[in-house]
Amino acid sequence: MAVIAEDEALVLDGRAVERPPLPIRVVRGLRTFARRKPLGAAGGFLLLFPILAAIVLPGIGPFPPILPYHYQEYTLGQDILLGPSTTHFFGTDHLGRDLFSRLLYGARLSYIIGFSVFTISSTMSITLTILCAYYIRTVDLLLQRVIEVVGYLPDLILIITLFSIYGASPLTLILTLGILRGFDTGRILRSLVIQVRGMPYIEAAKSLGATDRRIILRHVLPQIGFLIIVQATNGLASAVLVESGLAILGFGLDPTYPTLGNLLNGSRQYLRVAPWLALFPGLTIFMLLLGARLLGDALRDVLDPRLRGSGK
Repeated sequence: MAVIAEDEALVLDGRAVERPPLPIRVVRGLRTFARRKPLGAAGGFLLLFPILAAIVLPGIGPFPPILPYHYQEYTLGQDILLGPSTTHFFGTDHLGRDLFSRLLYGARLSYIIGFSVFTISSTMSITLTILCAYYIRTVDLLLQRVIEVVGYLPDLILIITLFSIYGASPLTLILTLGILRGFDTGRILRSLVIQVRGMPYIEAAKSLGATDRRIILRHVLPQIGFLIIVQATNGLASAVLVESGLAILGFGLDPTYPTLGNLLNGSRQYLRVAPWLALFPGLTIFMLLLGARLLGDALRDVLDPRLRGSGK
């Protein structure tokens, strides 16, 4: 039975069979993934649910927590440290602000930081790895020495130092984490690129006259794409965890930014009288970290060419 794939159709035994539309193929792929990797699907739900809630619900949240706060919407001195109720789903803080609304905005800002870090680190690592490991091997030796030096730098101390110089802003945190993770991911990608570069099918493609651009796009990147996707989930969780850790240590972003870390840090002095102030931000961070770990492991098992057909 001859099957030939074309751009928009499949040729089956000489007959053209139209390929299903892209949304249908995506839905089928997600169903197959959920059936093969139920824990990965559960992790994806834990990871995507706060994202969707952070994007969609702030527009319909019960109270406006955006910056600067609309204090005219609040009666300061009232509704202070109220517990969860039908009016305030997650209770209120020490100023009477709705914690549910603040948590939605904090999650959105934390996710923006995480995805920005992933974008910078992925672009940097892919570009440097392809250029140095595939083309310029002399520069590759110099780059590896730089990566080794950066790898020995303590991340938290470096971030705190940059915060003291340039200010505790989201941009400083994004650039610092993005560059650090870019070097870290580049070291892992380099070993894979060097391994793929010496494979027989790469030599065969060169002998057939394939250009370097075609080899990289058609043969090299698909072999390392799984690692980039897995690093995306781990990078998102890592960025949120670093931001939360800095906030707990007192070196986080400006308190006017309602990030998950700042919400958790601001609840410390009210743990006895208002434990919900720490409970709900902590549960959100836990859901994000657990979901990223489960989804990352499942995507690695599905996308890694070395694990395909292994039954894992």
